[in-house]
Amino acid sequence: MPSEHTPHQPLAEHRDFGKRLEHWIESGVWPEGGLLPARDELALIFGATELEHAHEVIDGLHHRGILTTRPEDGRLVIGVKGSMQNSSTLARTHGRPGPDHERWRLVNEARRALLSQGARLAASRASVESLEKLGGILQDDAGAAGPGLPAQGSDFEREVVVASGNELMLRIYDRLMILEVMTRIGGAAENPKDGLLTFARRELLTAIAARQPKAAALLADRIP
Repeated sequence: MPSEHTPHQPLAEHRDFGKRLEHWIESGVWPEGGLLPARDELALIFGATELEHAHEVIDGLHHRGILTTRPEDGRLVIGVKGSMQNSSTLARTHGRPGPDHERWRLVNEARRALLSQGARLAASRASVESLEKLGGILQDDAGAAGPGLPAQGSDFEREVVVASGNELMLRIYDRLMILEVMTRIGGAAENPKDGLLTFARRELLTAIAARQPKAAALLADRIP
């Protein structure tokens, strides 16, 4: 159902609406065979400004085979045919774990699952102050990895869990972050491309602010 909350725009800069729609589709928010939401619902999520050129964007996605028209139902999402990276590809670009590969894999899997559920809760519970803090982190590029540290240890992902309002979940998440860093010792750490990671974080914040729990959980899974 459409959100009744006014969408919070974390950054004022223009972002390509077509790329944003493609990201949400590829993340499974609107899965293959499902209908693209009506224009009013898209406006509630992304803001009315983004829909000023929606017709051209939809035509472009239609031309690429990402959308097809079904007259009786509207627009049908059929899947992404483009070149955007999926969550596993983005995660792989982040770097390789240390000597204890299996332990790292288990810790990484648990941390990402916790982030996804934290994002789901944050989309229902996040306060205005939490949304502003998350937006401020993105604006300050505080989500970028520091020297020698993996990107998933960033303030942004942790603040998403904080916004969930679940203190136990936050304590577990903090421990998993420490374990993940420890199991990477001795590995070759590479950060994912800043643009891809920042984009994924912005879209996650959009979903949280628009009170879209399912979308927030799926978009959080795109972040390594």
